[in-house]
Amino acid sequence: MNEIFLIILLIILNGLFAASEIGVVTLRRSKLKQLIEEKNPNAEIVQKFKENPDKFLATIQVGITLIGSLASALAGAYAVKNIKPLIEALPFSFLRVSAEAISIAVVVILVTYFMVIVGELIPKSIALYHPDWISLKTAKFIDRFSKLTFIFVKILTVSTNFLLKPFGLKAFSERGFVSQEELKLLIEEGEQKGIFEPEERQLIHSAFSFSEITVKEIMVPAPQMVTVSIYMSIDEIKEIIMDEKFSRYPALGKDLNDIRGILHAKDFYNALIKNSETIDIKRLLKPPMFVPETMKINILLKEMQKKRVHMAVVVDEYGVVTGLVTLEDILEELVGEIRDEYDTEMPVITLPDGSMLIDATISIRDLKEDYGIEIEESEDYDTLGGFILTALQRIPRVGDTVNVDGKTFKVVEMIGQRISKIRYEKIFTKE
Repeated sequence: MNEIFLIILLIILNGLFAASEIGVVTLRRSKLKQLIEEKNPNAEIVQKFKENPDKFLATIQVGITLIGSLASALAGAYAVKNIKPLIEALPFSFLRVSAEAISIAVVVILVTYFMVIVGELIPKSIALYHPDWISLKTAKFIDRFSKLTFIFVKILTVSTNFLLKPFGLKAFSERGFVSQEELKLLIEEGEQKGIFEPEERQLIHSAFSFSEITVKEIMVPAPQMVTVSIYMSIDEIKEIIMDEKFSRYPALGKDLNDIRGILHAKDFYNALIKNSETIDIKRLLKPPMFVPETMKINILLKEMQKKRVHMAVVVDEYGVVTGLVTLEDILEELVGEIRDEYDTEMPVITLPDGSMLIDATISIRDLKEDYGIEIEESEDYDTLGGFILTALQRIPRVGDTVNVDGKTFKVVEMIGQRISKIRYEKIFTKE
């Protein structure tokens, strides 16, 4: 009976190791920080485990392996001493011949069953629901065991890191517990279970890709920029501001590549109220902020916050103005389209027959992410209009059509030499 008692004790110990592993790994750092601030003595031990996860996991593995080996040895000894005589007493010669092997197999299967259920699954399930409680309760025990088995843990840690190097893999302590892709899967699973709203999932996904987006991908192209000129009359500028209803306008000198500053509509109206006859537009201009097309928008956001500006002029590698970008454009990459009472036109309108009327200036990326319309990306174009131009290899005419991958894009409106509106519909083929 001593063997049975020891096996039960080992199964319980295995459960402590298994629960501690899941508890420490799943415990949120924010919760751990709160526990440390509350002066919980065991919280600092858990913090040490989290800061050196490869050592912690090696300690757990040493414990579980040691317990498994001892449990197997005790199970074998118990089987030979107690079960083997019972089998040999049976009136079946074929059983008596293999009595020792059968007795060991029976006991090992039973021990393994209870080890998996009681020593693994149940403790891990409890730890998943109460990671903070489990982590704190097992912290001292695991810490003391780690000190007792220090040499074995050190050998395992060094050996593991050495064997990982040829594969280009980092030690566990050098990487996050959860990768970006794993986080996305967890968030999607959370949405399916009702933990996250679809809008929350989209916001988190947008945050992941935020640092990968360049200014060129979100800027307003130069031909669509609404500008004023320092050579315009006050009435001309007033008419533009009243018609367009933007809050800021690039102010040009002789041409688009001679931007003298940014005119704020608020400053213009204030000056107009004070004295409409002696307004010097140049004195109202704020210094323009110039940024390269290749700048990442997360970096631009920080720069705009630091300089307290809401608009930046975009230039290419030759210093030629190619567009402008606003703070609103950047924020829309996180939260989606921001529309106010002056935004009267949607970039995509679904028609009664199921087709779509699309603004040609919409980016290929927005077309895919917001409307599920996939077009092969290329360095030759950024917008749907650019894609049509590349496909036709000439200036389009109204009625021109491009068919690609079961999709039809038809030019329905031109403004001068520029594509304005495109009609999109899917081609359904009979199988």
